[in-house]
Amino acid sequence: MFLVWHYGMNLPAFISEGGQKSAFYRAMTLLVVCSPCALVISIPSAILAGIASGARRGILFRGGIAVEGLAKITRLAMDKTGTLTKGELELVDIETDLPDSDQSLLDLAASLSLNSTHPLSRAIQTEHQKRGGKKLKVSDFLSIAGKGLQGTVAGKKVTLGRRELVLEVAPSHSWLNKLPLPKAGLTEVIVHSEAFSGRLLLRDTPRAEANALIQQLNAHGVKTSMLTGDRAASAQIIANEVGLTDYKHSLHPEDKVAIIQEWREQGDIVAMAGDGVNDAPSLAAADVSIGMGLRGSDAVLEQADVVLTYDKLESLLDAYHLSRRCHAIIRQNLAISLGVVMLLGLAAMGSWIPLTIGVIGHEGSTIIVVMNSMRILFFSPQEAK
Repeated sequence: MFLVWHYGMNLPAFISEGGQKSAFYRAMTLLVVCSPCALVISIPSAILAGIASGARRGILFRGGIAVEGLAKITRLAMDKTGTLTKGELELVDIETDLPDSDQSLLDLAASLSLNSTHPLSRAIQTEHQKRGGKKLKVSDFLSIAGKGLQGTVAGKKVTLGRRELVLEVAPSHSWLNKLPLPKAGLTEVIVHSEAFSGRLLLRDTPRAEANALIQQLNAHGVKTSMLTGDRAASAQIIANEVGLTDYKHSLHPEDKVAIIQEWREQGDIVAMAGDGVNDAPSLAAADVSIGMGLRGSDAVLEQADVVLTYDKLESLLDAYHLSRRCHAIIRQNLAISLGVVMLLGLAAMGSWIPLTIGVIGHEGSTIIVVMNSMRILFFSPQEAK
């Protein structure tokens, strides 16, 4: 433009004639007003404010992609135990194939569970401590994702976990093969050693806030689904209590991954929320991964894009509303910065504004964008509910 004004309009480069601004002056004014400072800072300022606002509420976003991505989800998948439910299971009953061996079975299960962070393992350890049980030496420990635990306890090989895992180890065990399925709502943990076998029956309850979370997400057009390894009857009880209509049961970790990949192929933007080591593969497969931080395993916390340090479902809803707010502020910032650049640019090309106004407009738009982003720091997710 400097050359056009200098040669095409015969405007001297560094001086003014007849009240006209010089070509250099007009070019400098155009350069200043078209400098995209406000545009460049539009997104980073909103993202940083969103991350800071989330941290105040116990929501840790790992970068701008997580902040923007959570606002765009169309489906939220949740693990059952420890996510939709409290994860504070209670031991209801102990059944064994050897009389008067309840405490011995609990000692074996608790000793092996010391190496696991799964909610079932924590519940077993809690009950074991209440009963003053013995801690036995464990070696050759092995965690089998989605199935259970194995190890040598007090010199004897012990398997703990799902029924199918134990039956793989002892396929001809008559007591195990005749063992009926637990009543709906109860979770069983089978324990098998070289000396005797048995099972622990535990019960969990859904979180009180789960129903409100699902209703509000559905109101925003986000589909909610439950993915669990529990059998159909237990999964249905929890789904009915929290108001879920879409749930998948009897799943292994690889099954959850396949379901999430299928949803993504269908066009859904999927977020996955979980807390156990078994959830890590499905968290990695999702577009946005959400970890329950208080009880979450190390694998989940390392994988999660969003960590809820307070371990509450309300925090998940707060994170979603905060992400949507950041997304809205980013759009506002882009509109402000692009609008100011276009208006000032046209005015500068027509030589309708002096350099002083151009500088004020340029710097003013940058300040406005930053101040608009700072509104996120004072945003209360409760206002969006």
